[in-house]
This record gives sequence, structure tokens and C-alpha cells, in this order.
Amino acid sequence: MANVVMGYKQSTFPAKLAVISGIGLLIFIIFPFVMGEFQVSLMSKLLLFGALAISLDLVWGFTGILSFAHGIFFTLGGYASAYYLKLNLSAEGNTYGGELPDFMVWNGLETMPWFIAPLKYFPVAFIAMIAVPALFAYVVGYFIFRSKVSGVYITIITLALSSALTTFFISQQAYTGGTNGITDVSKLSFFGTAIPPIGLYFLILAYTAFVLALGWWLTQSNFGLILRSINENENRIAFLGYDVAQFKIFIWALSAGLAGVAGGLFVPLNRFISPVYLAVAFGTQVVIWVAIGGRGTLIGPLLAALILGQVQNYAEKVTQDWQLMIGVLLLIVVLFVPNGLMSLLPKQFNLSNLSKPKPIMPANTVQDSP
Repeated sequence: MANVVMGYKQSTFPAKLAVISGIGLLIFIIFPFVMGEFQVSLMSKLLLFGALAISLDLVWGFTGILSFAHGIFFTLGGYASAYYLKLNLSAEGNTYGGELPDFMVWNGLETMPWFIAPLKYFPVAFIAMIAVPALFAYVVGYFIFRSKVSGVYITIITLALSSALTTFFISQQAYTGGTNGITDVSKLSFFGTAIPPIGLYFLILAYTAFVLALGWWLTQSNFGLILRSINENENRIAFLGYDVAQFKIFIWALSAGLAGVAGGLFVPLNRFISPVYLAVAFGTQVVIWVAIGGRGTLIGPLLAALILGQVQNYAEKVTQDWQLMIGVLLLIVVLFVPNGLMSLLPKQFNLSNLSKPKPIMPANTVQDSP
């Protein structure tokens, strides 16, 4: 028996969304051929931040869990990637001409730690980029959601985790590089050939498109329907027999894995990772992207990350108080456009409407169908 929950059914792929997505993808494909190297590098970083924002939107926008922990997941994936690239730096490229990374030598280590050594191999590092943040999220989520913690208390826990892990990573200089993090890593290569900036751009573009497509597919499925229902009325869904905690844990861990890969791709692009991305400030920035773009829209957080990143780039050249400008914009959105900038689009062009399943019966009806 298949349940139709809250009076909705799974919708088919809208032709309008396909056309708009195709045009958008074409623009991004042409972008590196008409813009300079700096703009290509900046856009690569902003696309990663957009993928990170989408991963948070799955948790906050669709499931109603406000989290400041996505900077943690991003950073854990980044460190897995950074260890791989640092350990594969040639002996000549290392400061001390040996296999041991410079920050380990500075802090008195003489041998490679056993838990870091396997990350020299790409398959292990790639799995770690996904598994470490996802497993961490699963463990934390298990205790949070099985204990039925909800609302602002989850937010407080994620803020505390962010602060605690920032302090921990800074204190473990011999293993994390401390405040400086891991710097001067090797370039990402493919069968011994270094991937050029434009190659990284297309790799990142492909990943961001994958995250967006996966998010759309999930939220259009019956699984996404349950997430929406949990957000709207968690008690009713639990009464219908669904294990609400299990759904929350799964989407929490999945979004953490997606954020971890974004962090992993960030390292070869910027050639470093540091605890600054663990801090509350960065986690807050991700929340701002989702809030300004529009929760539950997927495309809104992506566009907000791209636009605000460009605003920051130009504002930094004019004033040191660029964060004030972002704060004012957030205040305006919260007060006057609580549903985000995507809600300002005319109804027929509002992409958020295209991502919502179509009602087939009254919203308070639950029906069984063979």
C-alpha cells in the first residue's frame, strides 16, 4: 500500500524548469571562456558555497532544522582533502625536504600519525571526505533527534559544537596546523597531470549541478514529501507511524556528506584549509545565504551565495565594513521579504513553485492507494 501524505503526490519534471536550468547551465559553461582567471577562480569558490547552501536548505528549508554546523561538515571534508594533497607533495616541495608535512615537523612529530597516513591514497581520502562529516553528523544527529530535541535547542547545540571544534582544531597544531591550518598543498592531478583552473571550475560546476539535481529529485519524491510534512506538522507525521527521528538523521547525514565534498573541492582550488571555516561566523554566513535566497527553494540559496559573494568582492575594495552591508541586507529581507528573494519573482516565473508537489486532495486528508 502506498500512502499519499498531506494530500500531495509526486509531480513530473516541469518543462519550464528544464528550460531555465538548461539556459543557466549554458551560461556557466560559457563563463570561463569570456572572463579572466580571477573571476573564474572566484566563481568556482562561490559555486562551492552555493552547493554548501543547498545542502543546508535540505535540512533547514525542507525539514525545519536550523543548523549552524554546516561549516563543520565543510571543514571536515576539507581537511581530508588537504591531508591527501599535502601528503602527496613532493619531497622537494616540502619545507624540510621529507615526507612529513612542515606543520608536523614544527610541532616535534617524527613519524606520520597512523590515522592520517592512509589519507595519502586518493580512494581513502575521497571516502573520508564524505564519510567523516556524514558519520559525525549521524552520531550527533542520533543523540539529538532520538532524544527529541527540537527548535532553538538544536541551533544552540550546533553553535556550541562549532565553537568547541574550532578550539579543538586550533589546539591540535601538530595534526591540524593550528590557526594557520594546512597550507601550500599540491595541485590536484589526474593520472599525474595537474588539473588547470578551468578544469577545476568545470569539476566544481558539475558537482554543484549534481547537488542541485539531487536536491530537486529528493524533494520531489515521497521522501521529500515527508520532510515537508515533518516541517509543517511533526506530531501528525509521527502519529501516522513514520519514524520522524530516522528521517531527520538521514537528511542531516546526507547533507553533511554533500557539504564535506564541497569542502574537499575547496582545498585544491584555494590551496589551504583552516579552522576559520569551523567557526560560528562561517556557519552563520551559510545560514544567511539560505535565508536571503529563500528557504525551501534550492535555487535561491545558490543564487544568494553567488550574488553575495560578488557583492563582497567589490565591497571589500571600497570599504572594510562590507559585513555591515550584508547585515543590513539580511535585516531588510527578514523584515520585508521573510520568504527570501525568490518570493519576489512573479508567480509564473517563481522557481520555488516549480519544486512543490501538486495537491490532489485536501491537505488534511490521508489516503491509502493500492
